[in-house]
Amino acid sequence: MRSGGGVGVLMAAAPATATASGAAGALRAGTLGPRDHESSGPRPAVVALVLAGILLAALGVRLWGIDHGLPWAYNADEELHFVPRAVEMFAGSLNPGYFENPPALTYLLHAVFRVRFLEGWPFGSSGLRRAFLEDPTAVYLTARVTVAAIGTLVVGLVYLAGRRFAGAGAGLVAAALIAFAFLPAFYSKQALNDVVTLAPIAVALVASLSVVERGRWLDFVLAGAAVGVATATKYTAGAMLAVVGLAALARWRSEGTLARAASGLVLAGVAFVVAFFVLNPFALLELDQFLDEVQGQGEQAGAFAKLGQEEVPGWLYYLWTLSWGFGVLPALAALAGGVLLLREDWRRALLLVAFPVLLFLFLGAQARFFGRWLLPAYPALAVLAGYAATRLADRLSVSGGRRGLALAGVGAVLVAQGLFETIRSDVVLSRADTRAQAREWLFAEVPAGSRVVVEPFLPQGFFGVDGRVGPERFERYPVKRPFQGYTRRLSAGMIETYRRGGYCWVVTGSHQRERGLKDGSPGARAYYGRLDRESREVAGFSPYRPGAEPVPFNFDLSFNYLPGAYERPGPVVAVRRLARCRPR
Repeated sequence: MRSGGGVGVLMAAAPATATASGAAGALRAGTLGPRDHESSGPRPAVVALVLAGILLAALGVRLWGIDHGLPWAYNADEELHFVPRAVEMFAGSLNPGYFENPPALTYLLHAVFRVRFLEGWPFGSSGLRRAFLEDPTAVYLTARVTVAAIGTLVVGLVYLAGRRFAGAGAGLVAAALIAFAFLPAFYSKQALNDVVTLAPIAVALVASLSVVERGRWLDFVLAGAAVGVATATKYTAGAMLAVVGLAALARWRSEGTLARAASGLVLAGVAFVVAFFVLNPFALLELDQFLDEVQGQGEQAGAFAKLGQEEVPGWLYYLWTLSWGFGVLPALAALAGGVLLLREDWRRALLLVAFPVLLFLFLGAQARFFGRWLLPAYPALAVLAGYAATRLADRLSVSGGRRGLALAGVGAVLVAQGLFETIRSDVVLSRADTRAQAREWLFAEVPAGSRVVVEPFLPQGFFGVDGRVGPERFERYPVKRPFQGYTRRLSAGMIETYRRGGYCWVVTGSHQRERGLKDGSPGARAYYGRLDRESREVAGFSPYRPGAEPVPFNFDLSFNYLPGAYERPGPVVAVRRLARCRPR
């Protein structure tokens, strides 16, 4: 796929956006409603054609390289959370057994697996649980394709939100931004809940606008239920309730009936609770465990930074992630769109601005931060950026035809960074992982049964000779749990312990090594210093292009391979042979 594809799709939108300024003008006058969008916007057939092109391209970049790493899931959250728990439910219980992550995605994947693999009632047993333990490729691929499909659906829902808020032209630009922005595209390839959450978030935005415009009971119910579904998918999405509250407030201000607005808000709250517990029923049945684990998760994220994490305020970190996860120009356009809309229609503006601001303030105050945690804000940001694009197009041209070309050009410029980053990432993910390369070398060069020290950066069963449940080819040095504390337990004396036990091969990964060294851990410095002095590297596997500077460790960039230095996925893997060590 060439990088010009997304630009071409947007250029095709030029005729479709010729009347975008009419919608913008009506919006500035405060008179733009859902029917006005339809009457003042481009022809429906042209919009449908352009949107179809964006959706197809979005699906393409999400499916490209979607089998990366398989049969291994190198992302620890993907390996441990939703997919294995969805499979384990075929043992007979739908209780996810933990609540650190809400289970909506787990239940969805369980239903998909039931149909895809004809497993469980009413099909009987196909041996899925055993097959998953031996070779999880088909299961993980099915889960990833499911998430990619939902990620593509999100693109369509964001178009709908953009059209409802600011016209079809803004909707097309917003859809293209979500389609090609790096983080939404990258995490559409992982069986995780981040991108899935964006679907009900987008629905909640549209429903909240309907509350402001029409105030029907159904609008309140849909808004509350959508937030309930989003929260049952990712807990932090619960902040979207504030948007529903603002919508009720705006409806009261315009209608003047406090009782109806308050009743609608209560109805939305009931719909939220029902939707949340329908998709997370054991949170109610196991209430003590649910409250304990959610509180523990919150305390851990709020008070304990990850080893090797950047020592900067979380708010600055999230602003930085927007520069590459969403894009520099799209982020600036979203800011401009928010300012313009606040000046012109504060009711609509609050619905789009409130959630990103609340989420940003909350996440930035936590001790831990990851770029993907801000993803739920992206639909609103995309709509704001789309609105800013239509306003800029209005200023660039005065005639209808030229205005359409101007909007297509502005949209193409906004999309360019994300499209380039996403395609480059797809190319990188399509290549062999350094961990797989190291495994192949070890199986070929190190005698079976050798005692080997392996740092905890590999998936479970990685050295099995007959699938993940078979015996391991090597006798591995025991690494104590929790693995998160491995680096803090390192000491120089461990090298001699390896020698005494005949563990003459040591396999290190840069994700572990660089975390300890970056954190300044004295034990890690002493351990790796002695290891380097008293061993020689017999094989090395690098993810970087020849001559490229290594990327300093970062909890985002070291795992999403965004920097141009990457040629393939994975950490730097080194296989070392200890001097003066006799194998056993």
